[in-house]
Amino acid sequence: MASADVSGEHPIRTDHHRLIEQRSLRIGVIASALMAVAGLWVHVLSGSYALLLDGLYSAVMVGSGLVAARISRNVVRPPDRAYPYGYDGQEALYVLFRSLVLIGVLTFAAAAGLATVIDYAKGQTIPEVVLGPVALYSVGMVVICWGLAWCHDRDWRRTGAQSQLLLTEARAARVDGLISGLTGLALLSTPLLRETPLAVLTPITDSLLVLVVSAVVLREPLQAFLTALSQTAGASAESDTVRSTRAALEDLLAGLSCWLLDLTVMQVGRTAFVVVYLNPSQPMDGAAIDLLRLRIEERCRQLMTRPVRSEVILTATPPFPVH
Repeated sequence: MASADVSGEHPIRTDHHRLIEQRSLRIGVIASALMAVAGLWVHVLSGSYALLLDGLYSAVMVGSGLVAARISRNVVRPPDRAYPYGYDGQEALYVLFRSLVLIGVLTFAAAAGLATVIDYAKGQTIPEVVLGPVALYSVGMVVICWGLAWCHDRDWRRTGAQSQLLLTEARAARVDGLISGLTGLALLSTPLLRETPLAVLTPITDSLLVLVVSAVVLREPLQAFLTALSQTAGASAESDTVRSTRAALEDLLAGLSCWLLDLTVMQVGRTAFVVVYLNPSQPMDGAAIDLLRLRIEERCRQLMTRPVRSEVILTATPPFPVH
């Protein structure tokens, strides 16, 4: 068996990409901290739990940004005795646990909003939301969030469109901006309901907003959680990726004294793991296997446009039973 760690990039370029990624994450932490403080402050002034949810979402982004900055330094480290398969799994674990925290925050907020609606239905008095600071807050948060999303997305492309850290933070910033904008718009529209048949809902507009926002936003962390869970559990990459990789390697191996018995492709964070099972028709020494492996890695890297870690296993028996 032969294995390797190949990033597919010049070391200087890789270091430059890492610096870009870490700078973008630092900007995200600072911006998210400002938004979290602003959200909590406006919640105190207005009494709006929808804006509290917005602030808590930003607070999660602060924590996740700090963790992401640490992971950004780790994922580029080569395999060692402590982590013989590399540090790439930390990126998938980051997405997994960040998604779990967001799901927990949204679930708690939805439960609190539902409790308020139930209390109102029982005849209890619900405090009125003070709308004074809402407009300025919402506009400011939308501008910051979409600017942050643009920054993360730009740096994601500058670093080869591979970083799951930047991609996740860009999506989170867009979602946070959407929460701020729609929540502010809905709260400011509440007085318009007083002269309509929906006037009875005016006291619980804030709680209804929490329920709606939680239900809408839940989709993003839930999808991210399922994807990260699949990666950390060792699931195969999408069938299209496996098929295209197989076709590319069959073309590469055509004319060589090796038969491609099978292969596996997994993605963990930004890195693809490829294991190729070959049956050589003649003896091969270590140098020949290394040369073949390097050619396989180069082809996979060109096809997937991402870092690749690979193993080449020489065997006469297919690894998986044929059904």
